[in-house]
Amino acid sequence: MNEQRAIQFLNDVRKPLLTVHKAILDHERATYEREFGPVTPAAFLQVLINGSGFRWIAPLSTVITNIDESLDAKDSTGDDRIAAAQAVRALFSGEESVEFFEHYQALLQASPHVLQLHGQVVQLLRGVQNA
Repeated sequence: MNEQRAIQFLNDVRKPLLTVHKAILDHERATYEREFGPVTPAAFLQVLINGSGFRWIAPLSTVITNIDESLDAKDSTGDDRIAAAQAVRALFSGEESVEFFEHYQALLQASPHVLQLHGQVVQLLRGVQNA
């Protein structure tokens, strides 16, 4: 993959990843509230930050942050952008985080909405693998 292809991929995949991230959080919040009752957005944010049960989501958050940094930072290099693109592929293939991958695979079975959004990410991943 060259830098130009990496930039295009990162720009294309950023919004679908944000949408998947939000869908995961919505699903996890609904599950949490079924067990513990309704919580405010601020209270749920504290649970996300401090609760060990949600740490599996952190690799996705990190990948999205790396995309933003590699696209926006003036000192980002082509290698940085290529590495950010490869990190997306690694995350969704299970190479980056086994914990994320296992939870995510289970979530794809539990949530048709997340599964649908995942399809958009997969299309982009296939496009970059075939390029």
